[in-house]
Amino acid sequence: MGVNNSRFFFILMSVGAAIGIGNIWTYPYFSFKLTGLFFVPYLISLAALGVPLLMLEFSIGQYFSKNVVDLFASIRKWFSSIGWLMIFNAFIVMSLYAVTLSWHIIYFFVSFGLQWKYEAESYFFNNVLQASDGFRNFSQFSLPVFIALIIAWLIVFFYIRKGFESMKKWFLVTLLIFAFLMLFFFVYSLTLDNALAGVHSFLKPDLRGLFSLDVWISSFSLAAISLGLSFGVMHALGRKSGKGFVVGNSLIVVIFEVLTSVAIGFIVFGIIGFLSMKQGIGIDKLAFSDPGSVFTVLTQAMPFFYKPTLLSLLFFAFLAIFFILGTSSLAYSISHVLVHKFKTRHVNAAIIVAGFGFLAGLLFMIKPGFYIMDIASHFVFYNVLIAVLLEVVAVGWFFESERISDYINQYSILRIGNLWRFIVQYITPLILLVLIFIQIKSDYLLTYNNYPLWAVIVFGVGIVVAPLIVAFLMPQKILDRK
Repeated sequence: MGVNNSRFFFILMSVGAAIGIGNIWTYPYFSFKLTGLFFVPYLISLAALGVPLLMLEFSIGQYFSKNVVDLFASIRKWFSSIGWLMIFNAFIVMSLYAVTLSWHIIYFFVSFGLQWKYEAESYFFNNVLQASDGFRNFSQFSLPVFIALIIAWLIVFFYIRKGFESMKKWFLVTLLIFAFLMLFFFVYSLTLDNALAGVHSFLKPDLRGLFSLDVWISSFSLAAISLGLSFGVMHALGRKSGKGFVVGNSLIVVIFEVLTSVAIGFIVFGIIGFLSMKQGIGIDKLAFSDPGSVFTVLTQAMPFFYKPTLLSLLFFAFLAIFFILGTSSLAYSISHVLVHKFKTRHVNAAIIVAGFGFLAGLLFMIKPGFYIMDIASHFVFYNVLIAVLLEVVAVGWFFESERISDYINQYSILRIGNLWRFIVQYITPLILLVLIFIQIKSDYLLTYNNYPLWAVIVFGVGIVVAPLIVAFLMPQKILDRK
């Protein structure tokens, strides 16, 4: 009973973490923009990159049964820096997600009266974010986001305050609500006028797209960021799962991630098709790939919904769940290190994580905070790729990786440990290096979105370089602490 129970929550929480941390808007956008057959290269990318990496993080979490910092120290002492890098990355993304969650909390409350209905874009930037025109007014902030961010961190605090025990209970309730709301909006969005035109644009097959290099680069990039890898989350969950079930759980996580991405595509493009008809605007001008566009695009359709106030409340509750799952998973990863490395009580760890997370969020609620978030969200992709690359090199080349492959085979019906080891040692590092090279080639002029050069260096390059430097300069006495 105990084993089955731990496996159930292992699946539950890893699925929730992957769905919450993964970029839910990117798959529908790529499918629309590149080819309706995007799921083909995406599935191949997940099989070649995502699944082996997920198996790696689950298996070493179980095998070493240590927090992510001491886990890598078990391979080589100075590899502890890889664990610290993952924790710093988790903190950065957690802070971004918490602020995005605060936007959804605001829209949940302003759904009463649909306060954005006359000018959605202006309401978002002027009333909610109260954003400045460019990088100025650093000393002023948005009071609505400030209040909502407090609420967001109170929610996350209750998720992580008792560690794994509180997380599994809240995840069970949250995912049940999520499943109901996703099914509801999946059905409802398809009943809207012109919804099928939107869905057709999302699924419209283009065989030529399968031979495009951009499609394959996008699919592998998405596979790297869509499963919650490189943040220490899956290591921590793997440690709590008991022995085995690495292959099975990895496949289950991927299946749910893909199904959720496709379902979100149906919902979003069903609504976009409806909005396109109502406003006489082309679908291509309404498609988006970032969460901020929810408030400037999809909100325009809500006044036309049946029972618009009620459905707006449910819709923003539904979208908020993604960021609750993601933020709390990342917060759990950090608190797990505080508890198991520094012997901190769970509630104290939760207070520390929530407190510092809130303080970090202040950077994103000031007047130019939206632009800072945009830069940081773009460049944090490097953090993920670098952390995962260091991880596969550490396990694949500096550890007797056959131990891990034997461990996978020992507890799995599918004995693919040797194939996994070959992929992790050779295929995965090559793919990651190519992705990093392509991204650097794209960004080397530091002209992202035509932001000022100093802003891109500070909030973009800085968010990549600073965690690396700090991680590798952590004092040895902390690294060696048992």
